[in-house]
Amino acid sequence: MQLFNRDKKAETGHVEHAVDPNNAADLEKARSATSDEIGPAKTQAQTQGMDAAMEFLAAHGDGEHITDEESNAVRWRIDSRLMPMMCCIYFLQQLDKSSMSYSTVFNFQRDAHLHGTEYSWLASIVYFAQLVFQPLSVWALVRLPVNVWVAICFCTWGALEAILAASHSFAGLAVTRFLLGAAEASISPSFIIITSMWWSRREQPLRMNIWYSMNGMSQILGSLLVYGLGHIKSDRLKPYQVIFLTCGLLTLACAIPISIAFPARPTKARFLNDNQKRIALERVRHNNTGTQNTEFKWQQVIEALTDIKSWLWVFMIFCISLVSGGISSFGPLILQGFGLSSFQTILYNMIPGAITIVSNVLSAYAVMHFQRKSIILFVVSLFPLGGAAALYALPHTTENKHKLLAVYFILQVYNCVTGLIFSWQAANTAGHTKKTTTTGMVYVALCTGNIVGPQLYKAADAPQYHRGLIANMICLVLLSSFVVIQGLYLTYLNRRNVKRRIAKGKTGQVVDYSLEASSKWADLRAKQAEKDAAEGGAGATHNAQAFMDLTDLKNEDFIYSV
Repeated sequence: MQLFNRDKKAETGHVEHAVDPNNAADLEKARSATSDEIGPAKTQAQTQGMDAAMEFLAAHGDGEHITDEESNAVRWRIDSRLMPMMCCIYFLQQLDKSSMSYSTVFNFQRDAHLHGTEYSWLASIVYFAQLVFQPLSVWALVRLPVNVWVAICFCTWGALEAILAASHSFAGLAVTRFLLGAAEASISPSFIIITSMWWSRREQPLRMNIWYSMNGMSQILGSLLVYGLGHIKSDRLKPYQVIFLTCGLLTLACAIPISIAFPARPTKARFLNDNQKRIALERVRHNNTGTQNTEFKWQQVIEALTDIKSWLWVFMIFCISLVSGGISSFGPLILQGFGLSSFQTILYNMIPGAITIVSNVLSAYAVMHFQRKSIILFVVSLFPLGGAAALYALPHTTENKHKLLAVYFILQVYNCVTGLIFSWQAANTAGHTKKTTTTGMVYVALCTGNIVGPQLYKAADAPQYHRGLIANMICLVLLSSFVVIQGLYLTYLNRRNVKRRIAKGKTGQVVDYSLEASSKWADLRAKQAEKDAAEGGAGATHNAQAFMDLTDLKNEDFIYSV
């Protein structure tokens, strides 16, 4: 049994003290250690400060190759258990968040006595709450088991959505919507962390875009639900109250069983035996991003805040979220401005949902095939840019209804951009505290964009909403520019790491297994072994630091996904 070495047996040395991942001398000793010399009593001390996977692998086998069959079998178990629960949670979050938007076509503003920009502020206040509570989210995702934190948030926002039905004024709606946003603040950041700890970097874009595509599913099923609820005649409840109450109770009904079944991390999954847990960890070793560490490390926070690529993702998410915030809040009203009735508007709103799902899945498959997130993101961002430009240029008249609908639907491709940025950021950030901090930064940008976006769509600008569309076009151009800059910067970092590996006596150019199908691993290992032998076995310790909770900038073995 080998503690750190992924590909070959480490050959010398004992590890006689706790390893500090930030201490270069300790790391050098750890790299050369063999767990054949480490007894069970020493495991906890010697893995202190490292990833949670390290202690488990020390006890159950480390550095053992897994076959394609083993990898596929465990991946299927993970997919079949986690993905349905994640999709259900995210669907319900989006349904609850969008319920107010759906209710607008049933005179929500009139029945709730809203005036002027009050509706816009109700759309934005959720994101103000998420901004305020994001530091708590970052701390909780490090210190608490992720499933516990998700369960708390899940149950809380379901209750708040139901309580929303009791609000009859702007003040009551604003307070409840603020608390609703606070409860929802951690779901996307949690799911980004969860995806990075369970799936390889090749698999992450598809999984992340699948659960993120529940945005679209909520539009489809939510539109059908609201279409039915809108027909309910009640002397006591307004249509918006029926919608809020139904969505909230549905969320609560799902929250309890899912919260009980959701695992904290691979080593705690009840649906995997010990050998399957080991395989699950070996599957993600090549990511070099680890699983979880419950020690909050301020050094990693500082690194996240000073890392250029962190801020480039922040700028990207802000740009696309500004677009998303306006379109998602005012989409039904934009459709209604094309000359559609209330129920036609609800039904037509299902089509963008379908486009969201299809574009998310296709773009994720494109990333898996071409292994270039930057190129796919750049191409995808051109679709909403063209849609916004055409929507701006066309007169909003009944005669142009079909043309307007066509370009409005093209604009909806923007929905897949956020998921791709999420997966790009998660794949290129290592160190658990740094991951949660960077994810928090990105989500702050998402909230800010969603706050600003609805404010650019004023009732006085209807039905053209030119001011909002101009802002969208500017943001989409900036987004494309940031994608190009990030791709070039990550390429530079990869070249720098090649030099760092060579300087430490390792093979410079190595295969990134995390971007390859497991069916190719055996052949790739053979080729890598030949290359290592030709260079004097210099690559033997590659990926040895995968579970040391190192940040990507501190780990020379890290390969950035461009």
